[in-house]
Amino acid sequence: MSHTAMVSPMPIYCFSIHNADGSDYEFGGRMALTNDNAARAFGKAMIRDLMRGDPPRYAGWTMDVAKGTRPVCSIPFPPERIPSAALG
Repeated sequence: MSHTAMVSPMPIYCFSIHNADGSDYEFGGRMALTNDNAARAFGKAMIRDLMRGDPPRYAGWTMDVAKGTRPVCSIPFPPERIPSAALG
């Protein structure tokens, strides 16, 4: 008799970023991740990459992370370029 394990698919998290007044918005993409903590860490890594590329554009923006329609967290971008270690 064989037993087949049912594997649940990893949840899909959505990442979007916006400026302080909401007048500028970008969809950051979707990613299958194991849990909310992994999604938060992935969001912080995206912020580090964006700040390396164009710090003045994204300074003061916010990243919203959601699992489906459930908000997971909002991560503020730093107000100016700071060392990556400070972004955790």
